[in-house]
Amino acid sequence: MFDRVPIADAWRAAGEARLRDFGPVTALAVTAWWLIESGAFAYLFTRFNARLTWRDARALRGLTYLATPINWNLGTAAIVLHLRRSKGIGAVQSTSTMLFYGQIDLLVLATLALAGAEAMPASPAIASIERAAAIADGFAIAMFALQMTSRPRWTWLARVREAGMFSTHRQAIVRDLVVLAAVRACYFGGFVLYFWLGTRAFHAGVPLRLALAATPIILVVSSLPITPAGLGTQQAAMLYMFAPYGSDAAILAFALSYPVALILARLPLGLLFVRDLAALRASQRRA
Repeated sequence: MFDRVPIADAWRAAGEARLRDFGPVTALAVTAWWLIESGAFAYLFTRFNARLTWRDARALRGLTYLATPINWNLGTAAIVLHLRRSKGIGAVQSTSTMLFYGQIDLLVLATLALAGAEAMPASPAIASIERAAAIADGFAIAMFALQMTSRPRWTWLARVREAGMFSTHRQAIVRDLVVLAAVRACYFGGFVLYFWLGTRAFHAGVPLRLALAATPIILVVSSLPITPAGLGTQQAAMLYMFAPYGSDAAILAFALSYPVALILARLPLGLLFVRDLAALRASQRRA
């Protein structure tokens, strides 16, 4: 990245950003995401595993923010561990629920990417996004159809359906899928708006429809377990996707600033519930 964009140029672009706009947008976005996702967790685990109040879900999501800066998948593992300790939910059960949740993410992200690509002028790059999003969408829908129904009745497929990893899929109904997909659409829609407004604060005029097409790709790339917090991978994706709408220095300055801003904004939410974690561990020791 710094072969393409000198560090001094990126630093200068960061210094010229409108931080008075970027800071409040980040704080508002992080708070909204925390509330939305904790609501989804409360519905998800109460529906399939054990009763989880919205208050408990807010604490759970807040505590996992302490692990997600290392990697988002580590945050998911922290959720599984915390639910086993606090609610007695088996690791396979909660992992099955998180797998169901992750498939919904794939469906929503692919649909958003497809909608954004359809709204963009035709080009080879946009055609590639459309093709990849359509394949991902079709795959997600096919997987739900195979896992949530009893057809086709192939013996090997019946064995797969009976596996503990897919216990949540067997319990789920179409209403669960619709409710959680709507919640996740709001969650990821917040990222679309955040990238759109955030790049503008760094003087890169990314169109909203491009943000809609590119955001799912950036989020998927950043979740790959390659580097801590997706450092490097998501910046490269932003440079590739947003290059026509701002200087490379401005785009890279935003791409490097935004994960740091999210970590700093999420850290107080995590620290807010450390006392809850300490109380849980103390009660376990007494037991």
